[in-house]
Amino acid sequence: MVYRIFWLLLITTTLLMFPVHAQDRLKNLEFKQFSTPDGLPNSMVHQVYQDRDGYIWIPTFYGLFRYDGYEVRTYKSNLYTPGLLTNNNVLCIEEDYSHRLWIGTHEGLCVLDKQTGQMRKMQLEGINKHRLNEIHVTKENKVYLGYIRGMAYYDAGQDTLVLMTHKNCKGEVPEQKNVQTILEDENGDLLIGTWQDGLYRYHIKENKFTHYPPLSENNSVLSLFQDSRGVLWVGTSGYGLYKVNFSSDKQTLSIEKNYRYDPLNISSIPSDYIYSIHEDLQTHSLWLGSRDGIGIMNMANEGTFINYKESNPEHYLPVREVNTVFRDKNGLMWIGTKGTGVFHADTHAHSFDVLYPRGNGKFFTDLISTLYIEENGASWIGFGYGVDYQSRDKKISLIPSKRPYHISYSPTSQEVLLAIHDGGVMACQNGKIIHQYKTSNCDFIPHDLVYWIHEDHKGNWWLGTYKGVGVRYKDGREYCFSRMPGIDALLSKEITCIMEDNDGSLWLATNNNGIVHVTGNMEQPETLHCQNYCMENKLLPVNTPLCFLLDKSGRIWVGTEGSGLCLYNVQDDCFESVHQAYNLPGDMVGSMEEDNHGNLWLGTNQGLARLTITGEEKGRVRTFTVADGLADNFFNQNASFYRNGTFYFGCSRGIVTFDSEMMKEKHSDISLRITDILIDGKSLEQIPEQQKSKISSFTADYTKTLIIPSAYTNFTIRFASLTYNQPQLNKYAYRLQGFDTDWHYVNAANRNAYYSQLPAGEYVFELRATNENGDWGEMRTMEILIEPPFWATWWAYLIYALLTASFLGLIWWEIRRRLMLRNRKYLQKGETDKVHHIKLQFFSNITSDDEKFLQDAIDCVNRHLDDPEFDVTQFVNEMATSRTTLHKKMKSLTGLNTTSFVRSIRLKAACKIMDENKNIRISDLAYKVGFNDPKYFSICFKKEFGMQPTEYSMKSAKNT
Repeated sequence: MVYRIFWLLLITTTLLMFPVHAQDRLKNLEFKQFSTPDGLPNSMVHQVYQDRDGYIWIPTFYGLFRYDGYEVRTYKSNLYTPGLLTNNNVLCIEEDYSHRLWIGTHEGLCVLDKQTGQMRKMQLEGINKHRLNEIHVTKENKVYLGYIRGMAYYDAGQDTLVLMTHKNCKGEVPEQKNVQTILEDENGDLLIGTWQDGLYRYHIKENKFTHYPPLSENNSVLSLFQDSRGVLWVGTSGYGLYKVNFSSDKQTLSIEKNYRYDPLNISSIPSDYIYSIHEDLQTHSLWLGSRDGIGIMNMANEGTFINYKESNPEHYLPVREVNTVFRDKNGLMWIGTKGTGVFHADTHAHSFDVLYPRGNGKFFTDLISTLYIEENGASWIGFGYGVDYQSRDKKISLIPSKRPYHISYSPTSQEVLLAIHDGGVMACQNGKIIHQYKTSNCDFIPHDLVYWIHEDHKGNWWLGTYKGVGVRYKDGREYCFSRMPGIDALLSKEITCIMEDNDGSLWLATNNNGIVHVTGNMEQPETLHCQNYCMENKLLPVNTPLCFLLDKSGRIWVGTEGSGLCLYNVQDDCFESVHQAYNLPGDMVGSMEEDNHGNLWLGTNQGLARLTITGEEKGRVRTFTVADGLADNFFNQNASFYRNGTFYFGCSRGIVTFDSEMMKEKHSDISLRITDILIDGKSLEQIPEQQKSKISSFTADYTKTLIIPSAYTNFTIRFASLTYNQPQLNKYAYRLQGFDTDWHYVNAANRNAYYSQLPAGEYVFELRATNENGDWGEMRTMEILIEPPFWATWWAYLIYALLTASFLGLIWWEIRRRLMLRNRKYLQKGETDKVHHIKLQFFSNITSDDEKFLQDAIDCVNRHLDDPEFDVTQFVNEMATSRTTLHKKMKSLTGLNTTSFVRSIRLKAACKIMDENKNIRISDLAYKVGFNDPKYFSICFKKEFGMQPTEYSMKSAKNT
């Protein structure tokens, strides 16, 4: 840990790197915009709201929109859904505990039943203007409505809206008042903010209103919020933000603080017009939506605001009027604006430090190609070009025009070794190059393009270069294998990585020649033996492995591009891709490290993955991405290191460093929803009600049983895991029980399950999903009933039975016909047996007058036994006869046509070969008797002899 602290301080202060600390994250927020170019139909947003299922709803000036992280569904009155809403200017929305969405528009109230999809319009009697500004659902599931001309509630018993007046309420009722906002406090009372009439309290239990004295000159309250400490905040029109207190009996109000906009103070609130207030629980900060951007106040530093707005170059955000701020279930902070759509930011504290090297003109790129941390904390960092050395007292830039491939340490010589492009090997100490080994001054470097240098457990140096392997033994002997006669050619291939296993043998990664396993006496080069694992011999799924890892259990892991993570199968002596089995991200593993608990940390092309292998060899994967604080989701090849509990992973944007023991995982809820069901390509919601009711009485997300009438041939189920920070990282798995034999795994771009022409019957659709970090959620199911066509229904079978009964007179005829057919088959079987007997007689003992002709024919076939191209034409030519004559003779003497005769000779020869060679492989046997396809050979063999070749071989061996 001491070295980790030193390293971080060292890099931060002297290499001018910039880690983003948790306490500074409010000043360095990254906002993601969702507006018209991204699929939001319009950018004039009134509110952002998340329902209990996890959908984001966006009321705007021109309609209501539902967002699932990928797609938007529109609810508005238009050519396709005329009269759907009372008005398309949707001001507010709130969900009750009965899955109903209460929607306030410029012309009144609409209620959407999420279960059935039915939209209902409700009119409030007793007011002349129906603009509905605010909706609030209490903890007791009672709905209160704030109109431009008063306040109302929904009477569930009478199923009607009731205007609140002095006739049905006590106290100072806000009759004909312009209600702007409603808040329920910790006591269950409602606080009501009005335009030009200040603040009211409604005591629900007493059915009584209390009107408080004015807060400001114009007394207009636009927003109310009670934070996690119980403090009440009041946003006003033109008079800033108030922090207020109530007396114990709630009858009087006192102002504790009033925060106003000061153009000379950049830390004052962003504007005196506060439209919305919310709290971020991650940073314990108060967020204000105002007429001029957003203001964020850390509760620990009350009165100081960080303002993100268009006019602030330090905290720039392209917004002016922010109508709403909101925190979702997973902690994302959302803002809705007038004109620029929706933004959201992730304020979670991250467990990763990202070290960003500054470009200073010495290097062509900041790409981290390799790195090494010494035991004393000194660092060696390889860039796209050049190497930096940094210790407590010095900073040195080495070889700025050369590309480093690998940095390692020699315990024997106590030197840091640099493998350099066209620079051989550089031995360094204390940041200085003390010796350079090149082809011109030593005999163990085959080529000056050196990819890797490894010191084995005996102190020998093994080099991987452009022209193969070189070795420098501890006793001073030096060899280049490409120059040694009699050495396996595999040791002269382009070697990019070297690893030593527990047995002392070496594993070499090549460029396009797979993996080479070197065994034997490593001290005696002439005794070395090489085993190749590549695509050609099907022992490795790719030919260009990227990295190795030998874990604490002795397992050998290989990272590849294309097949991801591979594991060495000792029993079968091959490498198998386990990437999909472990559900790892992407298709590439470029760097690997193991922590003290045996977890594997994998740098992939889609994030950093932690793989935990359980005792049953089943893996649990946790994926970390830029959403968790990484600099990039793509990690470079062999650019990782582990020292004293700290990991270092290099990417194109710096170094990601972290302590695995102190990892704080960010868990997000997984709300897996079925967003749509398409029947023959048409959305369930678009199917006419008369037909839809036969399929499902509910919307797609609430459908438990889906009935597909026989008139429809296919259906598609669309789904989404409702996360919004990095939704493209979510993964999905589905299967249809009764049809699919295994799970289908898809990414976020393919969130559809399509089925067509399913047989009639009952099925169960099963669906699972991950969040952005790869955590799998609970499975959800849906029963699917495929109705049979009319001719396969029970009443159709009843008709068939009646028709059958009417034709009883034909039964006897049918019985006779079947008996005749059976007799005919019996006679045919006898003829078949006779022909088979003739075949056996022919193959066992030829006694006819045409014995010589048949023997010549057999000899001819045997001469071409292993020639798959030998055909009837060639056979006719060698027998010096015509095709017709040959066919007739064969048919008359053997009962076989010419092709069948040749095949029989080949198959009988196969039997003889198996009798003589018990261990021959079936594929080799097939090729030996002229078959191109071993599978076809097996089919023909079984047809000829009634058993598979393997069965015959086993019986032959048993008889022997």
